Amino acid sequence: MATDDDGIVALDNPADFATSRPSAARFVDAVYRGEPFLGRAALQYGVLTRHDLQTRFRKVHPRVFVARSAELTTYQTIRAAWLWAGPGSVLCAGTAAFLSGEEYFGTEMVDDAVQLWRPDFRTPPPGIVVRRWRAAPESVQVGGMSVTTPARTAIDLARQLDSDVRAVAALDSMCRTGRATPDAIAETAFTMAGHTGVRRVLGLLPSVDPKAESPKETELRLLMAATDLPQLESQVEVFDELGRLVSRLDLGNREWKVGLQYDGEEHLKRERRDRDSMSNARLGVLGWDVPRVTHGMLRSPKDLIGFARAAFERQGWRP
Repeated sequence: MATDDDGIVALDNPADFATSRPSAARFVDAVYRGEPFLGRAALQYGVLTRHDLQTRFRKVHPRVFVARSAELTTYQTIRAAWLWAGPGSVLCAGTAAFLSGEEYFGTEMVDDAVQLWRPDFRTPPPGIVVRRWRAAPESVQVGGMSVTTPARTAIDLARQLDSDVRAVAALDSMCRTGRATPDAIAETAFTMAGHTGVRRVLGLLPSVDPKAESPKETELRLLMAATDLPQLESQVEVFDELGRLVSRLDLGNREWKVGLQYDGEEHLKRERRDRDSMSNARLGVLGWDVPRVTHGMLRSPKDLIGFARAAFERQGWRP
């Protein structure tokens, strides 16, 4: 196989189809099932005529086409950008987070732009951001595409976020669902000494908690940690006298039996509200005081801290 000046992988001769039939079959399947593909390759292989390409397909990026009626998924949007970037490119930051399975920041960032590193800079089309780094980042393969490792992805996510709270939330999320670990993040950061923002990420690592289940839970935890109140742990399980799970608290203190529950949009549904009410009643019977926190309450941190303080004081705590 060979690579042309535009970074397109081409077969040296038709006989190569015999030895690479699975890849060739996947390419044909992609063309006819609405996946992004390289137009020149489709013409060279005889899969499409130039008339087919012009009338039945549309250009997503230079040289990259998709069926005219296709609506690209997030994954397909990423793949189209990777095809444009060519061999040697590495998907990074939010794009890599999405591909690693991270649940929050990856999708948010990919909606803005697909981020990738290229061995040589090429001005990107709209929807793609090319990162300029001195050397290729350490990578793994996902769906045949090179993607930064989970630890490197976590670092890049955090150093792109101006807010320390959101940066910690991104690190939390990568550790919970993106296959990174605090140890791996620290070790990777050591190899990136001198890179912009890396020292800041190392300073945030002690605040990371992989148990946090959403960015808002991280925000709530960090807010409480900055007070003089007793320490609250993440995902505290409360059982009844028969050993049955009553609730898993977003934040809880077993000594004083005080917890905090963050109610996101899913808690507004009638069935979920009923379950929450039953859980609160059972927690009360077991002697727990558990205020529920909403998005709007996070906008008034002074009042929210006051509610938490009152709960501890009702349980007998005194500063």
